[in-house]
Amino acid sequence: MYDNYPQSFLDLLKSEHDYIGQGNPNSKILIVGREHGFSDEHQCSLEIWRNKNQWKQIVQGIPFCEEGYSPRTCFTERKQEFRLDMKSKNGGVSPTWYIYQMIVNALCPHEMPQRDRAPLLDFFNYSFITEFSTASRPNNYNPTNEESAATRKSIEERTPLLSTDFFRSFSIVILACGTYFDDYDINIEQIFDVKWSAPTEKVLLDNGKNIWLNLHYSNDRNRIVIHTWQASGICRQGLDNIQPFLDYLIKYRELIS
Repeated sequence: MYDNYPQSFLDLLKSEHDYIGQGNPNSKILIVGREHGFSDEHQCSLEIWRNKNQWKQIVQGIPFCEEGYSPRTCFTERKQEFRLDMKSKNGGVSPTWYIYQMIVNALCPHEMPQRDRAPLLDFFNYSFITEFSTASRPNNYNPTNEESAATRKSIEERTPLLSTDFFRSFSIVILACGTYFDDYDINIEQIFDVKWSAPTEKVLLDNGKNIWLNLHYSNDRNRIVIHTWQASGICRQGLDNIQPFLDYLIKYRELIS
């Protein structure tokens, strides 16, 4: 049973960190966000604080599913559709997860499971997702001093985790965090053992706006870390306008082929 998971992932289950991440630990795509947007303790407990213990159960071959949720398959049991639903209450998904699915589809083309209204969400089968901070808050704009301090503390505590071999093993890393790195002094090069490839790339969207991307490579060029806008910010440009951004990502498919 343990043979199905990388040793570098199993090692993290022995660490002091409660939250490792969600999705497929054997995938080649890692997506890192800022923090969860939960406002209630129950959701934080289910998806953040109990995450490591849930994985400990799963890697032993014991399925975990509670309220339709598992860290391996997210909300598969709820049959979430690849359909934008701002509050994720009517079978659809949030802007963040919608963009995650679009990114995965661009990098790893595949046939999604079909349902009547829309395909079923499945990006978690082709990627692993995590967050820089576990200081969850529903709105990360204009944080209070107390909220900023909690976020900074969480990032500092999680930096050793994100710097481990497991998180450095992914061929493609998408940091969908916007200016988070400047706000909290996060060193991408040190965490992922990569070097920035200047200058900053810009992709012209169909609405006339530019989306920026900072590319970082490992020394052997077999890994790339792409730092770009927060996923919800990409979604706000309009789904009909972001195809140039997705087309830009397609060129990196060869890293996971």
